[in-house]
Amino acid sequence: MRNILLLSLSALWLVSGCGGPSKKGKKDDFVLPPQLVKAMTVQTETYVPLIHAMGQALPLREVTLSVEQPGKLQFLPAEVGETVFERRPLARVRSLGLWSRKNQAAAQVQEIQNSLTQAESDYKKVKELYDRGAVTNRDLETADLLFKTRKTQLTAANAGMSQLDETLYGTGLYAPFTGEISAKFQEVGNYVNMGTPLYRIVDLTTIRVIVGISELDIKFISQNDTVWITPLAYPDRGIRGTIHSISPAQDPQLGAFPVEIRFPNVLKVPLPDMKNMENGHAPVQRKWWILSGMTLRAKISKKPVTGLFVPAEALVERLGKMWVFSVPATTNHETAGPAEMKEVTLGRTYEGWYEVTSGLSPGTRVVIAGNTKLRDKASVRVQMVETGINKELVDAQTAASPDQASVPTQDATPAAGTPPATGTPPATGTPPAKERKP
Repeated sequence: MRNILLLSLSALWLVSGCGGPSKKGKKDDFVLPPQLVKAMTVQTETYVPLIHAMGQALPLREVTLSVEQPGKLQFLPAEVGETVFERRPLARVRSLGLWSRKNQAAAQVQEIQNSLTQAESDYKKVKELYDRGAVTNRDLETADLLFKTRKTQLTAANAGMSQLDETLYGTGLYAPFTGEISAKFQEVGNYVNMGTPLYRIVDLTTIRVIVGISELDIKFISQNDTVWITPLAYPDRGIRGTIHSISPAQDPQLGAFPVEIRFPNVLKVPLPDMKNMENGHAPVQRKWWILSGMTLRAKISKKPVTGLFVPAEALVERLGKMWVFSVPATTNHETAGPAEMKEVTLGRTYEGWYEVTSGLSPGTRVVIAGNTKLRDKASVRVQMVETGINKELVDAQTAASPDQASVPTQDATPAAGTPPATGTPPATGTPPAKERKP
């Protein structure tokens, strides 16, 4: 029995001795490849920072119209959306007895004019007789007094006529400028008082946008600076505008400084030829791309900045300092190399990108993905990515902006409205970073 036990232990020892080295050898044969990271080449770039703001489209002019005399409305032809041209009659109230009073005043003026003519003729005759000594001085003074009285009476009668003309003019309403009817408040037959709103008319040939700029950015802008505007309704188009005015006082409600931006509007379709129309009051509706109240995004360029820029993903904070991992130029997807930690000093930040003021040089390859658990001198493989602050921020924002060939003629006058291509909103320029100087 003892011999059998010894033989069993010997067999187990031989099996374990033979199997151990074999398993260890299999484990040593499997080696993990170096980590694959993404990297970019840092180059000196000139970036134009942008101030982003948002506002609503406002018409160049917006006026609420009313008559100056009370009365019952007899004429109110225009409708909402209709284009009305300057000096077109828009409303009239009933003028009780005004025309008869005017006719009576006109007859009185004519009568006084005839009396003045006769008085002037009599005065000249008396003056000739007085020079010959045929009449006394009293007769001359009487004729002169009558002549001056008639002149005064004529002046007063003409003043009364002018007052009646103004009163009659106040019973009518005329368009102060060419524009569109945005609201109609009354109907024919209603009785209105002086100042009762009848219409609201807007001028959309030029669009105004008032945006709020913070006190940190107000120092970077000035009057007549170029602004690039993107309508929310047409996100693939850009419109060139200019800064018209900058308020010197902060708006308490906005918490910012109001800045007014203006740009010309564009017609979708040309106006019909009004010259061939017998009725000059035929309804016309101009179709504008930008309407009052539309939401607009504005981008205002700051002073260009030249330097080295890295994305926030490239930065690693350790021991209270900021670091990046750089890799040799010989590393690629198959050939590994050491990732070296470099301490960097950061400057200003621009929408997720940081300016590096020291610690890097142009041409350095910097890891931008897969660096969270890296250690200094760790062996890595590299997949290069073509990126940069201008490619990510500028190109992405303006990839859909039109070129100069697609810019329509901007002429908002009724006689020469030129439409852009059918189905496309107005496009009036290229983005600031892509603008070429002549």
